[in-house]
Amino acid sequence: MKNWIKLFIADERGAETTEVSITGLVLAGGAVAGFTELKDKIEAKGDELIGKLDAADGN
Repeated sequence: MKNWIKLFIADERGAETTEVSITGLVLAGGAVAGFTELKDKIEAKGDELIGKLDAADGN
């Protein structure tokens, strides 16, 4: 059993795939966070514009 564990730890097959997968997940998470922030800012500007148009319409 000890020998199998040592061989398992020394085996690097699949390590590159794991690294690429983790990198992809980090990049995807960053993209989602960035697009969410962008969406929030666009919504805020839209609400601000609607408020200004409503105020101008009331005059």
